[in-house]
Amino acid sequence: MVAVTPHHGLLVTTLLVLGAGGGVAQEPVPGVDAILARVGARLERHYERARRIVSTEEVWVRSFTREMRAYGSPRWLEFEHRVEWAAEEAGGVPVVTVRRDLRSVDGRKPTQEDLEACLTPESIDEDPLSALLPARQGEFEFSLSGTESVSGRQVAQLAYVPLAAGPAEITWEDGCVSLSLPGRSRGEVWVDVATGDVLRLDERLMRRFEFREPQDRPRRHWGPLALERSESSTRYERVTFDDPEETFMLPRSIESSWTMQGTGFLPRYVRSQQFSDHRRFVSEGRILQTPGN
Repeated sequence: MVAVTPHHGLLVTTLLVLGAGGGVAQEPVPGVDAILARVGARLERHYERARRIVSTEEVWVRSFTREMRAYGSPRWLEFEHRVEWAAEEAGGVPVVTVRRDLRSVDGRKPTQEDLEACLTPESIDEDPLSALLPARQGEFEFSLSGTESVSGRQVAQLAYVPLAAGPAEITWEDGCVSLSLPGRSRGEVWVDVATGDVLRLDERLMRRFEFREPQDRPRRHWGPLALERSESSTRYERVTFDDPEETFMLPRSIESSWTMQGTGFLPRYVRSQQFSDHRRFVSEGRILQTPGN
């Protein structure tokens, strides 16, 4: 089986069901610049503290035939997930890195082949929300799409498009191909206007991307290949820790899907990621868990 792991290089998207209680909030909505300023400041404070948090990340990988029947059994992986924040980098652009330590695959000890398998999340990756830091916001054009009232809170929906596309990077490893397509996705971000918290972030590929297998590889794919669609959605939730009390917006889930065209590829791939068992490291060296864990 051949699979694809696209990396869009900007935002990994997110999904949050906004729930009941619709209708536009009556309070005046701040301008886009004011909302983005709140988001940037909130994220800077978040990353300064969130680098002390470790979570369990469970991942299910599935593939489907053209008839949308499941192909084989789902693959289940469990990671230790943490975020590292480097405030001072070359050019003054902060780097927020996600690090994953694979702990088990289908309930057994992982092997090197498991780390290299198709659609396995990267061991080192960029945190999607880092693109909304003040130093990165200039890479996009934002506009206000609308507002909603969610549980009595005003939520603004911002649409964004990248201002420039970076070079595509295509990496082949045995039967897998990874696509890094910076600047080729657009999306929307939902923000709690009062706090600047990001609640939801949606991203999708703007247009079909065609590519070919290199001639120096044993040919498995004849003719043009294409990534037809790529969508990813992440859900964020408030998590409160005690002693001392702190509340963070942490990922709850990520749902991603890819639609392929070309000989040798299954037409659809789906990956689901769930986050739980959040642990906070405090300065004295203690590890504090969320209540109930």
